[in-house]
Amino acid sequence: MNIRPATIADIERCQRLDSSFSTGYIWHVDELVRADQIQIRFERVRLPRTMELQDPRLKEDLFQVWQQSRCFLVAEELGVVLGYLSIGVQRQTWQGTIEHLAVHRPYRRRGIATMLLEGAERWARGSELNGVRIVVQSKNDPAISLLPRRGFAFRGYMDGYFGNGDLGMVYSLPL
Repeated sequence: MNIRPATIADIERCQRLDSSFSTGYIWHVDELVRADQIQIRFERVRLPRTMELQDPRLKEDLFQVWQQSRCFLVAEELGVVLGYLSIGVQRQTWQGTIEHLAVHRPYRRRGIATMLLEGAERWARGSELNGVRIVVQSKNDPAISLLPRRGFAFRGYMDGYFGNGDLGMVYSLPL
C-alpha cells in the first residue's frame, strides 16, 4: 500500500470510489437547556436494522478541492486508487481540517483509513500545524469508532452542519 500526494490524474478515480457506508449504530444527542444549565449527552444507539448512508460531501467538486487543499493524499495499490483524504488549513489558527476521508467500499476494514490518517498526521507535523480536526456525521459510527483509536478526541458538535441537515461531531488531534 502506498500513501502519496494525489495528482490531477487521480481525481477522476477518486470520484468513482464508493464512499457510502452501512452502520448498525448512530449517535443520538439529547439536549437539556435551562436558564442556569446546559446538558448535552451523546448516546450510541443500536438501530433495528442496518442503515445504508451516502457521504454527504459532494464528490463533483473534488477537482476544486484538490486545487485548494494544502494536502490531498491517495491510498494506492498496484496502480489502483483505494481511498483519499484532503486537508484544508485555517491560517488564523494554523489548524488543519480533514475535509474528505473516503475508502472504496470493497477495500474497507484493511487499515486504509488508518494509513491515510497517519499520512495526514505526518504531513501536518511536517507543516508545523497546531492540530488537525475532522467533522463526521453522527450516523458515521465506523469513523466515530476509528478516530479515538488514532488519538482524536471529541470536541463538540454542530447541528445541521452537513448539507443534508445532519449533525456534525467534531474531533481533533493536537500536534
